[in-house]
Amino acid sequence: MKSILKPSILLFLIIMSPMICEEAEGQNVTNTQEEMVVEYYAIPSPDEVLNYIHNNEISYTPALLSDPNKSDLYQTSTAQMLSFGVYLADMAYAVSFVQTGTALPYFELTESMGKSMNLFPPEIQNIGERLMNNMNDLDSINALYDELYLMVIANLHDNGRFGEYALISAGGIVEALYLGLNSNGSKIKEDGFRMRVWDQKMILEQLNEMSNKYLNEMQKKAVLNDLQILFSAFKDYSETSNEVATAKSREDGAVILGAPQTKAAPPKNIDKIHSAVNTLRAKWVKE
Repeated sequence: MKSILKPSILLFLIIMSPMICEEAEGQNVTNTQEEMVVEYYAIPSPDEVLNYIHNNEISYTPALLSDPNKSDLYQTSTAQMLSFGVYLADMAYAVSFVQTGTALPYFELTESMGKSMNLFPPEIQNIGERLMNNMNDLDSINALYDELYLMVIANLHDNGRFGEYALISAGGIVEALYLGLNSNGSKIKEDGFRMRVWDQKMILEQLNEMSNKYLNEMQKKAVLNDLQILFSAFKDYSETSNEVATAKSREDGAVILGAPQTKAAPPKNIDKIHSAVNTLRAKWVKE
């Protein structure tokens, strides 16, 4: 099982704003100055979230995985983007437990969906075939996953498709939380495990901010309304908890998972978060 997290993905938007200077001394002098504003969205990939939460403590539980044969049941573009994020998390889960036979259908499906939704450029080709050629090489499989994910995010960034990035991230985060919380051996009542779940609050806050800014009104009404149950569960937990988060934000907005903890965390009930994750996942995933 892989345990080393790659650096969080920093997605940023560069907005170039022309500034036209006034005429000077009777001459028509037009000077264009470019002012650069940079916005950071640091939402870790599903495998980062999943591996950070379970920290090699859970057992592989294949019954939790979504059914890749039901991808055609997701009819709207919003549902397809959410399901794409779910499939990415399921793929990461299978890969982390070296279940390459299980991972293969998810690689093939995400490749097919990615092409049909124009999620990645033509450079990504034959992911399933390349996986088959590296079935016994975990490093190569991890590299394939990272390549697919990073190419998708880079393509969405380059084309200003930030709403779609938010939807894919939402599906991936919810599925990663679901798998981490419900797998056999999940230490949901223990301090360290619970703290790692709690650390996802900063990621959810960034997801909420990006969704509010880039989703259209119909998507906000659907997805953000759905997510309120999860936002509320984390909010309720924070208001009744003395937890000290082990994640923190850098000045550029990146979420650093696993930052040093300043004091021990007392036992707290995390059932509301667990219930919210299960409810939301049941609504988004076709069984």
